[in-house]
Amino acid sequence: MQKYTICLTVTPLFFYVYTEKLYNSTGRELRRALFSLKQIFQDDKDLVHEFVVAEGLTCLIKVGAEADQNYQNYILRALGQIMLYVDGMNGLISHSETVQWLYTLFRLVVKTALKLLLVFVEYTESNAALLIKAVNAVDTKRGTKLWSNVMEILDEKDGVDTELLVYAMTLVNKTLAGLPDQDSYYDMVDCLEEQGVEAMAQRHLSRKGTDLDLVEQINIYEATLRHEDGDDEAQLPPSGRKDRRRASVGGTNERRGLERRRSRRHSLQNNRGHASSEKETGASDSAVACLASRISTLEAHRQTREENVKKMEVGHLDNQGSVRAVAEKFGDLVKGLTCPPEVEASKEQQPQTDKSSTAASSALPPKKESDYIWDQLMAAPRALRIKEMDFTDLRDEDDIDILDMDSMMRSSDLIPPPPPPPCNAALPPPPPLFGCPPPPPMLGKMMPPPPPFMVPIPPPSPQLCRGEAPLFQKKKKTIRLFWNEVRPVEWQCKSHKFCKESLWSKLEPIKLDTSKLEQLFESKSKELPKAAVDGKRQEIIVLDSKRSNAINIGLTVLPPPRTIKTAILNFDEYALNKEGIEKILTMIPTEEEKQRIQEAQLVNPDIPLGSAEQFLLTLSSITELSARLQLWAFKMDYELIEKEVAEPLQDLKEGMDQLEKNKTLRYILATLLTIGNFLNCSNAKGFELNYLEKVPEVKDTVHKQSLLHHACSIVVEKFPDSTDLYSEIGAITRLTKVDFDQLHDNLAQMERRCKASWDHLKVIAKHEMKPALKQKMSDFLKDCAERIIILKIVHRRIINRFHAFLLFLGHPVYAVREVSIHRFSKILSEFALEYRTTRERVLQQKQKRANHRERNKTRGKMITDVSGLHHDQHSNVHFLYFLILDFV
Repeated sequence: MQKYTICLTVTPLFFYVYTEKLYNSTGRELRRALFSLKQIFQDDKDLVHEFVVAEGLTCLIKVGAEADQNYQNYILRALGQIMLYVDGMNGLISHSETVQWLYTLFRLVVKTALKLLLVFVEYTESNAALLIKAVNAVDTKRGTKLWSNVMEILDEKDGVDTELLVYAMTLVNKTLAGLPDQDSYYDMVDCLEEQGVEAMAQRHLSRKGTDLDLVEQINIYEATLRHEDGDDEAQLPPSGRKDRRRASVGGTNERRGLERRRSRRHSLQNNRGHASSEKETGASDSAVACLASRISTLEAHRQTREENVKKMEVGHLDNQGSVRAVAEKFGDLVKGLTCPPEVEASKEQQPQTDKSSTAASSALPPKKESDYIWDQLMAAPRALRIKEMDFTDLRDEDDIDILDMDSMMRSSDLIPPPPPPPCNAALPPPPPLFGCPPPPPMLGKMMPPPPPFMVPIPPPSPQLCRGEAPLFQKKKKTIRLFWNEVRPVEWQCKSHKFCKESLWSKLEPIKLDTSKLEQLFESKSKELPKAAVDGKRQEIIVLDSKRSNAINIGLTVLPPPRTIKTAILNFDEYALNKEGIEKILTMIPTEEEKQRIQEAQLVNPDIPLGSAEQFLLTLSSITELSARLQLWAFKMDYELIEKEVAEPLQDLKEGMDQLEKNKTLRYILATLLTIGNFLNCSNAKGFELNYLEKVPEVKDTVHKQSLLHHACSIVVEKFPDSTDLYSEIGAITRLTKVDFDQLHDNLAQMERRCKASWDHLKVIAKHEMKPALKQKMSDFLKDCAERIIILKIVHRRIINRFHAFLLFLGHPVYAVREVSIHRFSKILSEFALEYRTTRERVLQQKQKRANHRERNKTRGKMITDVSGLHHDQHSNVHFLYFLILDFV
């Protein structure tokens, strides 16, 4: 009797059949088919790609274009699930018809469509241009103005729905934020301005009870537009761009890109006001912009020179004292400290007759007192500890970057230069080494130009260079692994204490079943690729409505004004939190506002001030308000910012140790190296670790199992003590969430804010300030300065150690500086996660086979047929057997 096994799988053919069903179904059957799509994608995310390949998106759009809004709602649910996966989002990006269809939806499903469009635009900035292209296609075909659908929503032509207004305005802002150049930005803005977006914004802002989220989105639009026009110097919202978009220069559009720097609204306002001075103003704006660019460049060079001078000065300071002893000098700042001795000495030694030197020195701004004390703190020795985090294992040798070419040239362990070429006129001279000038050409011969500095020249095959035979002999042609081979050169870091030798030199050889590999990875023929309320009571109103509304809205989340003043004077963290301080920083009154409020109060002494005006007047009565708030904000921010900097540095240090000492990683690399050498018929000593992200994609040509699956099976079989790898590199996994460029900026910002806080405290101390509070803030800033200096040392040494670690892993010297810590960590973490999943599957299969073998020992056998029993046991078994038969 034959037995058959039925295996049910969802293949690409399934979706071709499914789409035909959608095309041909109606009524309840169509509703069920559409409703089940979301669940199908939730159950198996791999099916999303198959659905996209089977032109499922086209099917959904065609069905949705002819169906009513109930069916469209089911389609939108399925699209939302598809967009959760990268394959689905990529399919949507390449399928403009879907974006066009989402833009055309209205009434009951427009809110869901706007949500999906928001997800689409926020996925990547380039999607903003794709959305604009889709909008142009739809509105041009209909003969309407661009973005007319969105403007109809904002004009509330179909009724009032506050949430719908917020989504529409957010979509406009997100799309504008994704546009890289001025032309595309102003093209979209001008379309909106022609349809009355300015009047719409004013109507919503002046309306009573306008939703705060809508007000925020409108303010973002207005602030961004003024920023692009160059009219608004106020602080941009956090979600806005920090710099103006680049002009579109190049080709025939160069003139257009250089001239078009203002919006339609800005141009109309200028034409109304000063038509006669338009040309003069344009020339002035261009000159100012050019001058500002030049000044910013010179400022950057000046700061670089100052940093170099600072490093030279710090090198001559006394470094024998302790940090705490030097930091005590900071207490004099709040008592009116005069110029430091270094400044006085420099003034006495300065020659009076040298006018040119005087003019040159006056061009540079004098150093602040806080800068000199900061330099002294930097020169003092300290223990590298931040709270419970210990960095004391970072030694002085970590201050030296192993990639510094001068250091490498001074090292005696460098590879000797190649011997001079033989007297053969056909051979070119060797390339210059490390910045040395190229050798002169031979007389009478035209030599090719030397290669550029630090550009690697691909060496010939290792087998040709060394004359070595391949490690393996193959009878069949196999697929190749396209990795970047680690060249067998002399190890460059043997003088570095962190890594005495390369990782690849520590790997043990692996014995493999080459005949099995040859069969599994045999190369075969390629297959086809698959607002605040305005009261009517008598009040003195001085501020404009926008400013007044913003202040009144902020007052709703702040304590009473009299409490705020006391809290600011006493730095009372219980009365005012961090969010409150940030809110008040945006409300600080200007001198003009203060003067206007006081004048209005003198004119009408019997009429009370409005709530916003009264609050600004209360704030203006606080001496050094801005300095107090800035100092207080730094105090409340410091612990969190320090944690965001110190913890990733600790993780990077621990992660390098985890990778260096991990046995499982060595087992895996040794196995992959041996398999790759067999498949490539080579003797590679190692490969760059970025190839690990491709290992799960390489599959054998027989069972279609991945190379990772086969390598994992070998590691599990040959190394029973191996682990899942992922659980042992937790620090590397945490690093995938860290942007080290941003971390470096945060560290520099901490130093700037700390120095500024010193100046703020000195200014505040000139006025009334309690001695206990003054001492408390002084101690806090001294402690912050020490910790920031320690963090800078730790950051420099860990980055240098990471460079050495990359050389230890086999990365070429010229490419080490380009390796991103985030990218490096992501490759290793994702590979480790894939390996853990594959290992669990391999172990399950291994256990299943073992259970199957045990089960087969008794499968189909009767209890009387069991061998290995004693005579008495056989008797008992026979008795039980016949007893069961009696019951049957």
